[in-house]
Amino acid sequence: MLEQTVDVTRLEGFVRYTRGIVRARLVLVALFVGLLVIYTPMRMTVFGLVELCVYGALFLATEVAQRHPDPITAFRRLRWQSIALVFLLSINACALAVKIRLIGQPIMRVEAALLAICVLLFAALRVHTGKISYLTAVAPPVATLLWIGFDRHTPLAANHYGAAMLLFVVAVLTATWRQQTTDRALAQALRDLARKNADLTEAVAEAKAASRAKSDLLAVASHEIRTPLNAVLGFAHALRRDTFLTPIQADLAQGVIEGGAQLTRLLDTVLDLTRVQAGQAALNPTAVDLRRLIRTVVRVWSAHAQAVGVLLSFEDADPGLAYGVLADEAKLEQTLVNLVSNGLKASPSGGAVTVRLAGMVKDQTLTALVEVRDSGALVPLEDRPRMFEAFEQTERGRSLGGSGLGLSICAANLALMGGEIGVEDVSEDEVQSGKAARRGAVFWFAFEAPVLAAPAAESATEASVAAPVRVLAAEDNPANRRVLAALLAASPVELVFAEDGARAVDAWRAEAFDLVLMDVNMPVMDGVAAVARIRQLETSAAEPRPRTPIWMLTANVFDDDVARYRADGADGVLRKPIDTVALFALLAQVAEAKAGVQRRVTA
Repeated sequence: MLEQTVDVTRLEGFVRYTRGIVRARLVLVALFVGLLVIYTPMRMTVFGLVELCVYGALFLATEVAQRHPDPITAFRRLRWQSIALVFLLSINACALAVKIRLIGQPIMRVEAALLAICVLLFAALRVHTGKISYLTAVAPPVATLLWIGFDRHTPLAANHYGAAMLLFVVAVLTATWRQQTTDRALAQALRDLARKNADLTEAVAEAKAASRAKSDLLAVASHEIRTPLNAVLGFAHALRRDTFLTPIQADLAQGVIEGGAQLTRLLDTVLDLTRVQAGQAALNPTAVDLRRLIRTVVRVWSAHAQAVGVLLSFEDADPGLAYGVLADEAKLEQTLVNLVSNGLKASPSGGAVTVRLAGMVKDQTLTALVEVRDSGALVPLEDRPRMFEAFEQTERGRSLGGSGLGLSICAANLALMGGEIGVEDVSEDEVQSGKAARRGAVFWFAFEAPVLAAPAAESATEASVAAPVRVLAAEDNPANRRVLAALLAASPVELVFAEDGARAVDAWRAEAFDLVLMDVNMPVMDGVAAVARIRQLETSAAEPRPRTPIWMLTANVFDDDVARYRADGADGVLRKPIDTVALFALLAQVAEAKAGVQRRVTA
């Protein structure tokens, strides 16, 4: 019911309650006035007309209160006005009941009592609005009913009618008073709920702000980590192309490149956490050689394994099987790295961790099984279902000091790929047969992936630049400038540097360039503003120029960042650390386009 659900301790709720009462009773009072007009003298009808007028005044008071500029003042005024008007309504109706009773006929006593009972029931609903309003509303009908019920001519002991009336009045007052306690508690609950809702809204806003701050932090961390990593990988690539390196030095340079590439993919995975938490994680299938990927992980982690006194090895169960597949390399590598890292932590000094690869091809689909066997503690059967749940830690996990997230991330990766992950024990039979160094745990995962027509290449080749090109590189970091210079030193590329966006614009206006490589975060003028300025100058009437290809060379590679660069006029994005294959492919494309223009001009 409306009276029991609105909060009458506030102006809006009190207005809704009062208007609901007025609308419901106006119809009844109008019908009652009609009966009075038909069956009673005119002096009795006046009471009904007064009742209608008072109800109209009560409705008008709610209208005035709603238009008042101060809700608190309006609520107080309306509350006292309603108390006075409801008291007048009660007095007027009870006066009519008294008039009916004084007619003297026995039936009139019953009709007067019925009218007073109706007034009492209606007045009792004022219990919702407060004690004073309740008492002033019920006092007249209670007094009227007792006056009607107790006839001075009838002995008190024999007055059953009066006793029944008294019991009725007590029952109504008791029930409504208890209802008042319930209503007050409900009103308080509504206020508490409103406060909690406000607190929840504030908490949601704070959570969104924290999420934005986390994204900003990840963006800054991405940029700050990628900048030195770009130098490491860039110099390693330049060093690897040196023909005077000994085989050992070339192998070391390749190791640096592989480790840096693995770190880059790990950084991409960290940046992808926001999409994982939002339930928007998706696969990024690429050509990958699973055997080469495992060998790279084992190679990168071998130094750490040696440092902790654990033998890390790779076992190829099917040497003749090609493992070139279309799969998400980053998620496979992350899963494998987590399992190898856990195995090395669990294995004591002198132990061993073996990564075993097995597979089977059927209908151009490879079913791959990867096992990581360690020499650590066994995993009890009751703990195995919880091993791959977020923030769940078993006794083994607590002993390793884990966060409870690594294995859950592995499980999420395999779920995306439609695969499975689990843990078993190294059996005693395997130890005795020499297949395992000692008892331990075997973490495994299996998945299916389409087989490539040809095995994934060991590494993509860098395209050759067939013709000279002039490149303007806007880069404020000296190490990154040295990396670009080292990478392009052996190519027919004339490289001009600008240390900020403003200088890049000035250099572009002063000379003609075939390509502009633009960093984003730079002093004076950032790269995005510099691109927008160059695009504006290209189309200006004062100095129109042919469109120059502009590619952003940046560590800020979030999807929304890339979309913003393109919207401001960039033709593409090269990410840091520099992908040398993508860089030389771009240079080769620019050189070919330049040569084509020159051929058309000479023709």
